[in-house]
Amino acid sequence: MKLSVDEVIEKYVGSFGLSQMLQVVLVSFSWVFDSQNTLVTIFTDAQPSGWRCKTSAINASLSPSWCMNDTAGGGGNEGQLAGHVCGLAAGSWEWTGGNSATTIAEWDLICHRKFLAAIPTSLFFIGSIFGCTFYGRLADVWLGRKKTLLLACILTSITTFFASLSPNVWIYSFLRFANGFARSGNGICSIVLSMEVVGNKW
Repeated sequence: MKLSVDEVIEKYVGSFGLSQMLQVVLVSFSWVFDSQNTLVTIFTDAQPSGWRCKTSAINASLSPSWCMNDTAGGGGNEGQLAGHVCGLAAGSWEWTGGNSATTIAEWDLICHRKFLAAIPTSLFFIGSIFGCTFYGRLADVWLGRKKTLLLACILTSITTFFASLSPNVWIYSFLRFANGFARSGNGICSIVLSMEVVGNKW
């Protein structure tokens, strides 16, 4: 019976030791940052919890409970004032969580600008598609997987940091595209680096 080199190594050296476990754990740690960038949209681009009329901007005879609305853009039965923020004058209402709670609240991505709220997330995943093709070639032909993984982690950190400082939705969208492009290298390189050092049993 003829044994391959891999089978000989597994039989006499072992298939999974401390060094392999350490590499798998360290390499897999990059997925933590990758998952954060993928899931952060749920919180940063979320619909704000609610809005309320500013009491100074409405008739003082109206009670605050009549003016309140629990869902942004919800349709109440109390009339135009309480039913929808699009029908209110600018400056006559405010978000209950503050203007910096989400990107929708910060950049007023409601009413006629509502479609803009989906652009950053869409561009993030489009960037991920382009990044997969780029990093696959980069890892296989030029840099190797370890250097490509390091590059992906550095670029992901840089684009994430600058995305958090975005002054408007357009720059934020561009940086989310760049972030999606950058993070693609994490998954491509990490899965191979984690699997290639362990034996058939694992």
